[in-house]
Amino acid sequence: MWRRFLPLLVILGIVALVVWRMLYLGSVGERFNAGFFLRAFIDSVKLGSLYALIALGYTMVYGIIRLINFAHGEVFMVGAFTTYFLFTITPYALPAAIVMAIILTFGLMRVVELFRGSMRDPLVLGVGAIGVVVLTVALSAFTWPFWAAIVGSMLATGVLGLSIDRVAYVPLRSAPRNSLLITAIAVSFFLQNLGLLAFTNRQTPFRPDTPLTNPLAIDVGGTPVMTNWLLVAIPVVTLALVIALTSFVTRTRLGKAMRASAQDAEVAQMMGVSVNKVIATTFLLGSMLAAAGGAMWGLNFGSLNQPAIMGILPGIKAFAAAVIGGIGSLPGAVIGAMIIGFSENFLTALFPRTPTFLGITEFKDTFAFVLLILVLLIRPSGIVGEDLSEKV
Repeated sequence: MWRRFLPLLVILGIVALVVWRMLYLGSVGERFNAGFFLRAFIDSVKLGSLYALIALGYTMVYGIIRLINFAHGEVFMVGAFTTYFLFTITPYALPAAIVMAIILTFGLMRVVELFRGSMRDPLVLGVGAIGVVVLTVALSAFTWPFWAAIVGSMLATGVLGLSIDRVAYVPLRSAPRNSLLITAIAVSFFLQNLGLLAFTNRQTPFRPDTPLTNPLAIDVGGTPVMTNWLLVAIPVVTLALVIALTSFVTRTRLGKAMRASAQDAEVAQMMGVSVNKVIATTFLLGSMLAAAGGAMWGLNFGSLNQPAIMGILPGIKAFAAAVIGGIGSLPGAVIGAMIIGFSENFLTALFPRTPTFLGITEFKDTFAFVLLILVLLIRPSGIVGEDLSEKV
């Protein structure tokens, strides 16, 4: 009976320890005031929201084909750089504009296809014909604002996800699972080196002209806490995309096919579900979410790391978040991402550098993996994951 209340007791115990630590730090130094902890809370929410956008792609792909797509971090990197090139280099020369317009239009047609059922649908074909013309003009004649760059990046990166699936994974559908895993690692390295050749090998400033970076002051007991409107934008964008994705999975015919394929792909195929189409849709949506995460990541930190390393650590942490929350569960991915975001920012704020203590900031990148090990030891299926252990 007491086990039912154990999670609640653990949460209450953690809250009590956090409050005690905050009060203790307040007695140690004046700078550890309410504003100090509010700033840590804000940074934790933003970082957790960014990890959530990446983690959703991991959990969707694993939920359907049981593949840990290690190339997903590099898809996140490509999405960030695509956004950068859309708002900095546009307008393009006409040949480049035509090529990019074709890529974006194909991504747009695949999105419309999700609701129409076929690429041969007249509406989908009409969107394609109009899209090529309109996007060619837009890319060759105008400088794109940041919001348009995000949308364009999501479409282009969605096409990249489809291409990765079609070229690297479809030929190995019936191969042993280890072959898929090794291929995913190979695709990751390929995209890293392609990024170095096609983009840059240095850190890239990411400062679009957008009101989201305008300063925002929050008064806490007479002490102003300076932040910007990303405090609102990042969680709102994440929440909106998660709600849209959840609604699609639960309320549309293709979403139901995705859930059926996740439960048993072979039975779903026997019932008439096109599993290959479901998997392609999963890669499309997961890559689009990663692109949105990459764009907001660059906006939050003001720069992009070189392609060889940008996607590695965020990608691995997002994978850890998906496992902690319960890989295969959309709410679990968000919960795990928020836990890691708070462990990196709020936990380091609770143990800062003081005259008698060196602090733990230098070790914050290890917290996600410590949490991952603890969760796997205590609850291998994750916080909200389904217990898949076989009973005999």
